[in-house]
Amino acid sequence: MKLMLAGRSFRRRLPIPPAYTDEQVRKLSVPVQVLLGARSALHDAQVVAARLADIAPSWRVEIVPDTGHALPVEAPDLVIDRILTFPGQARAGSATPKHS
Repeated sequence: MKLMLAGRSFRRRLPIPPAYTDEQVRKLSVPVQVLLGARSALHDAQVVAARLADIAPSWRVEIVPDTGHALPVEAPDLVIDRILTFPGQARAGSATPKHS
């Protein structure tokens, strides 16, 4: 009972990582892929995608519908597919997963 009562008041406090400046993002010279969960509680996917389209138009940015911030858990096939096909084409012999 004590454990249950203690758990009721528990609130996870995650540190907020520092945000990169637009200039820092522009300086990246490697291919970058960003997958954003449309329902993420940590950021507004539309705002992030719009910012990246403006400052890093060569980046591959995708908003994944019906997902939150835990994309590897919520859409593992999609995440695997995007990793295996970025940058460039799918590896020979690899099957493309079906996504809804």
